[in-house]
Amino acid sequence: MAGDPTNAALWTDADVYVGALTAVNPATIDDPFGVDWDLVGLLDGDEGFTQSRDEDVDDKYAWGGILVRTSRAHFKLTVGFTALEDNATTRSLIWPGSTDSQLIVPKPDRVKIAFETREGDIVKRLICAQYAEVSIDGDITENEADLTSYQLIATIYPTSGKVLFNRQFTDGS
Repeated sequence: MAGDPTNAALWTDADVYVGALTAVNPATIDDPFGVDWDLVGLLDGDEGFTQSRDEDVDDKYAWGGILVRTSRAHFKLTVGFTALEDNATTRSLIWPGSTDSQLIVPKPDRVKIAFETREGDIVKRLICAQYAEVSIDGDITENEADLTSYQLIATIYPTSGKVLFNRQFTDGS
């Protein structure tokens, strides 16, 4: 057999946690997120988490069309997800700085964000190492036939050492 099917994952459950920049990360995968982290709420599992990478790639050629070098700059990672709840946490991401009675022009706050996926006893967490900025990625539609959903996109900012995420996982992930 060419591969190991136990290395393939179908994540049956997931959560997104958001916290202030001072939020303390769980020490291990066995530790829960503390009170300084908030759950975003119900997520659209069909949409899942979408990681997108963007960078400027510039190939350098010698005479004769021979590839000599490739330069890479301006790396950017975003993670998309769709929230299905209208709660205090999602409103703080969609309308940062607004109140219950007034919506103001949003300017994303810097937050810590964590993505957790689970399948049975297997758990995988990606916790941003520095911070993220979360904003709406598309339209918000309210109607009588569909759930209101909020497509959000988190831009992940790395540490000075270029670390994007701290990863925690159980064996098998």
